[in-house]
Amino acid sequence: MPQVTRRKLVKQLSLLSLSFSVIPQIFALRRSFYDGVTPSVRVDRPIYPQGATPESATFIDPTAIIQGDNNITLGKQVYIAPFAQLLAYDAPISIGSASNVQDSVIIIGHQERDSVDEKPLTASGLDAATGVEIAERCILAHGVTIKGPARIGVGSGMRPVFLSFGAEVDGAILERNTVVSQLARVGPGVRLHSGYVVLPGKNVTTQQQADNTALGKVRMITEADIAFNETVLEVNTSFARVYTRLFQEKASSIEGINYNPGFTHFNPARHLPTFNKIATCLPDFRNRIIGAVNLADTLHDANTAMLDCISLRADEGEPFNIGHISYMGHSVIFHALEHTDLRVGNNIKYGSHAIVHGGLRQPGNKPTVIEDDVVVKDQALVFGSLIGRGSIIGVKSAVINSELAPDTVIPDHVIYLNSQHFGAVEW
Repeated sequence: MPQVTRRKLVKQLSLLSLSFSVIPQIFALRRSFYDGVTPSVRVDRPIYPQGATPESATFIDPTAIIQGDNNITLGKQVYIAPFAQLLAYDAPISIGSASNVQDSVIIIGHQERDSVDEKPLTASGLDAATGVEIAERCILAHGVTIKGPARIGVGSGMRPVFLSFGAEVDGAILERNTVVSQLARVGPGVRLHSGYVVLPGKNVTTQQQADNTALGKVRMITEADIAFNETVLEVNTSFARVYTRLFQEKASSIEGINYNPGFTHFNPARHLPTFNKIATCLPDFRNRIIGAVNLADTLHDANTAMLDCISLRADEGEPFNIGHISYMGHSVIFHALEHTDLRVGNNIKYGSHAIVHGGLRQPGNKPTVIEDDVVVKDQALVFGSLIGRGSIIGVKSAVINSELAPDTVIPDHVIYLNSQHFGAVEW
C-alpha cells in the first residue's frame, strides 16, 4: 500500500471540501507537521519574523496550520487566530500588514474546479499562479473560507475589506472598501467593486448581481460600516502586539486554557478561565479557552462534552458565563466585540462550526444571551441576540441582532435579522 504523506492528506481533504466536517486527526498534525520535512523557507512561529518587537510582529497562534511555508508571505502586525489554516501547497498565499485571520478561517491557495467555473476565472484575469493575495488592512472574521485564486483588497486607498462570519470568497476579486456579510458568498470570476456590500446569506455568482443593487444581493456601503471596520482593524492589530508580548513573557501562556493577553484599552486586565469557579491554567489542553470564560462545568465534565478545535476567546469582550454544556462539536467559536459579553445557559447543544458572538444588541447594548435547552446546529451563527429557552437554530442559519421567543425554531439555511426573516442562505 503506498505511503500517504501529511502533505498529500491535507491536500486531498481540502480538495474534497471536507473542511466543514472536520477530521480530528488533521488537527493532531499541527505540532509535528514538518517532522522529516525540510522546506526551503520556514514561517517563524508564533512570532514572525523571529525576534520582532511587539510593535511590528505578526502573531500566529500555535494551533494554526500553515502548510507550504515557501509559498507564504506575511506582512507586519498580522494576527492569525486559533485553528486557522493557510494551505499553500500548490499556489502562494500573501497577507498584507495589519490584516487578520480569525478562528477557523481556511485559506486555500488554489482550489481545483470544473471547467465551467474555470472559464469566468480566466476572463477575470485570475489563474492558478495568482494564489490568494490579501492586501493590507483586511479582516477575515471567524469561519471565513477563501478559495484561490482570489484577490482581496484591490485598488487604491486604505479602506478595509471585511469578510464577515462564515463568508466565502471562491475565485473572486474584492476591491477595497467592500464587505461580504454573514454567511454570504462571492463566486468565481466576480469582481466586487469598491463601495458594495454583499447582503447576509446571498450568493453572488454573476457580475450583474454584484453591480446592481436592484437585484437584491448587494447594497452600497455606509459610513457606519466603514467606522465599524476601522474599529475591528484596530482591535486585531492590538492582538498581534499583545499576544506577542504574552508569549515573550512566558511561552506557555499562549496555549490551551490560559490567560487573555490584557494590556489593551478594551480588555486591560488578565484573567484565567474558571471551571466550576476554579481558576484553571492548562497549556496542554487541546482546545483554546482564553481569559474570563467562566464555565459551570468542572474541567472533567467540560472536556467530556467538548470535541476538538474549539476556541472560546474572551480577549476582547468579556466575561463569558457559560452554563452546563450538553454537547459542543468541532470548531465551535465563542467571541465578543469590545464592551460586550456572553451569557449562555444550561443543557445547550452547539453543533460543529457554530459561532456564538457578543455584539451590540439594540437598544441599550444588551448582552448576547442564550437561555437553557437551546440547540445551535452545525455552522449556525448567533450574533448580538437573545435566544429564548428551548429554541432551535437550524443548520447554516444566522440570528443577528434579534430576540427569539422561547421555543422558536429557525429552519436550516435562513437569515433572521433585526427580529425578522431576512431571506435564505443561498449556497
